[in-house]
Amino acid sequence: MVKLRDILTFLENLIQPELQDSWDNSGLQIGWEDQEINHVGFALSVSKDVIAQAKELKVDLILTHHPLTISGIKSLVNFSYPSSLLLELARSGIAVYALHTNLDVSPLGPTAIIAEKLGVESISTISEKPAYGIIGMLNPSITQKELFRKLKSFLPEDVYRGINFKPDNIVNRVAICSGSGASFIDLVAGRVDVYITGDVKYHDAMKAADLGLTVFDMGHFGTERLFFEKLQHLLTEEFKNLRLSTLKEKSPYEVMKTC
Repeated sequence: MVKLRDILTFLENLIQPELQDSWDNSGLQIGWEDQEINHVGFALSVSKDVIAQAKELKVDLILTHHPLTISGIKSLVNFSYPSSLLLELARSGIAVYALHTNLDVSPLGPTAIIAEKLGVESISTISEKPAYGIIGMLNPSITQKELFRKLKSFLPEDVYRGINFKPDNIVNRVAICSGSGASFIDLVAGRVDVYITGDVKYHDAMKAADLGLTVFDMGHFGTERLFFEKLQHLLTEEFKNLRLSTLKEKSPYEVMKTC
């Protein structure tokens, strides 16, 4: 029998809650510490569809990357979002635990996973406090076109965009920051051949273009959906009888085509 508190203790020894940013809301979002957990589901974010899947599969705990809320909730009513989600989770007896910015700075997080899949070496962080992002060398060096194809081969489908994309240029040094990494454009410009991130807004894209920085915006969903890959393996090793499922999700963005 596995209690929720056992899983929380295990996770918080791996990825300390105090590593999260001061504005963040990682940790237990809803749940009961003595709750028995038989089935864990992984989802980047909690949504109506994710909750419906969890109920159908009899999931007891959803592990997410994104907290249910960061700004806080003043009332719990069924006609307001996201309080309606919290009410449905409570009614269904489903706990939620979020690993957000504390996972982002961890070697178990999505940025580290992308770097590992690309074979990035000689790694350092983009920023020191907190230690967000990764800078390192590709071995062997490849073209921008080959790098994009490699990323597409393992990242979840999203709306991909490029800035200063030069398909045949050789890429030796890359920077990676999963999720929204536009705030680091100034820190990586001039230091890398390509910056891999997501959620780049128009004015940040203009800045990157003027600075001569090539950016691969692979989407917020695309760069973070694989956040659970290392956690799944570690939970399986620690809790042999725990059932684990990856709940189905897709990016909310679609490429609109003419009718």
